[in-house]
Amino acid sequence: VQLPGMEDAEKAKALISTAARLDFMIVSNEKSSVELQQLIDQAEKAGNYSVKTMKYSDYVNRLNQDLVGKIPEKTIVYFQKPESAANFEAGKVPFLLKTDTGLGGESLSDAFVHFDQYGAPQVNLTFNPLGTNKFADITEKHIHEQMAIVLDKVVKTAPSINSKIAEGRAVITLGSSRDPQKSMDEAKMIATSLRAGALPASLEQLEERRVGPSLGADSIHK
Repeated sequence: VQLPGMEDAEKAKALISTAARLDFMIVSNEKSSVELQQLIDQAEKAGNYSVKTMKYSDYVNRLNQDLVGKIPEKTIVYFQKPESAANFEAGKVPFLLKTDTGLGGESLSDAFVHFDQYGAPQVNLTFNPLGTNKFADITEKHIHEQMAIVLDKVVKTAPSINSKIAEGRAVITLGSSRDPQKSMDEAKMIATSLRAGALPASLEQLEERRVGPSLGADSIHK
């Protein structure tokens, strides 16, 4: 990947390595929040690990392996980070989610940054025709239930479905209590990643070289 004129290399690397896997998942009520937290605590204690000692993605994978047979079939546990928490080590809210929804980022036609009524940035999503029909069908079947919008195994928001949504639109809210610029940067990153689409495989950085303007000028001179 060559990026002429790129000044913020770290941001570029973060964007390139972001798989941006988007999933829409119905929240399961088959386990209470207390029961779910007890199962998580037991798994962590038995395996001697936690989100503080592992990467979040590795932690989630390990946890769900250990929960096989203890949570209902076709469900998985992902977490939401409270707005008041700086990271998952400081706090996390577990969600038991159904895995059979079958609606993800491949059903999107666009993702862009917008602002809510309070001026906080959010990511607006629009579905392609097939995705619109799927979204309408799912929301009709699960009225009065919660639908989690999950980005890279992180629950971004989990609003209740009040009625069938037929127009093919959804919103990822980011909250308004954090640093406004950080919220804006995150919203832009999410929207750009989703527009690019989920990659079929993750990328691994093997080498990095930065060429300064002096080298370019010397090449022109020669």
